[in-house]
Amino acid sequence: MKAAGIARVEHHACSLCGYMTSYVIEGGRLYFDSGCNCSWGGWRPAQFDEAADWINMQDRDDIRAKLAAKFGLTV
Repeated sequence: MKAAGIARVEHHACSLCGYMTSYVIEGGRLYFDSGCNCSWGGWRPAQFDEAADWINMQDRDDIRAKLAAKFGLTV
């Protein structure tokens, strides 16, 4: 994300309010923004292995590649 100049990668919409949760780079650190406050809210520190696990858990190669591309990666 840093090298590709990507500041935000959308994750999923909250099932209650539709707020788009996402991974965010701020000050060189990765955070997960779950900021809708429906069940929990705000940004929490995240690790890049968490994002990598999300990419690698995808069953389909095409989905995995699309998700990796959102982070500026190729698989």
